[in-house]
Amino acid sequence: MILESPRLTFRTWMKTDVALAEALWCDSEVTRFFGGAMTREQARERLNAERERGERLGFQYWPMFLRKTGTFAGCAGLRPWQMDPETIEAGVHLVRSAWGLRLGEEALRAVLTYGFESLVLPRIVAGHGLGHDNSQKLLERTGFQYTHNIQWGSQAIEVRMYAIHAETGRSAKTLAVEMREPQGLQVTDR
Repeated sequence: MILESPRLTFRTWMKTDVALAEALWCDSEVTRFFGGAMTREQARERLNAERERGERLGFQYWPMFLRKTGTFAGCAGLRPWQMDPETIEAGVHLVRSAWGLRLGEEALRAVLTYGFESLVLPRIVAGHGLGHDNSQKLLERTGFQYTHNIQWGSQAIEVRMYAIHAETGRSAKTLAVEMREPQGLQVTDR
């Protein structure tokens, strides 16, 4: 399935997306609240992990593009939460040129719709590093409720965790999200 929103279109990561992955995850401003800039090698590893996750589970942090121009805007999606793989986590990473346009909110709403309606998830979690006020506002605007703080990763970053349940996610949906089968591709159940 291809996920779309009024201003964004999503697709799966491809082997040839190395430059996009590096532009996103090697930027110290983009990654400031979740561990800092990755090396080029780490960005390639993340790209491969996203591709593998998409093939194995049918979801990933999908790359997203502005519908009008095709410009890369970042990625948004779902993955098993590192602290509990039975729980699914949502996230959004925007390139700097996409900041301030509320694309993160639009992307997150599309991802939540997919998670609750297509995958029939009962609950989705998300988190942000302390001090990332824009992420906090984004999560609250989309219906997430604060649950607790955790220490995350090798750097023991303090992260505020949130959760949203399917009932809340469905009632908070305000953007129409279309899911369509791309021509020439066959969608299989996983």
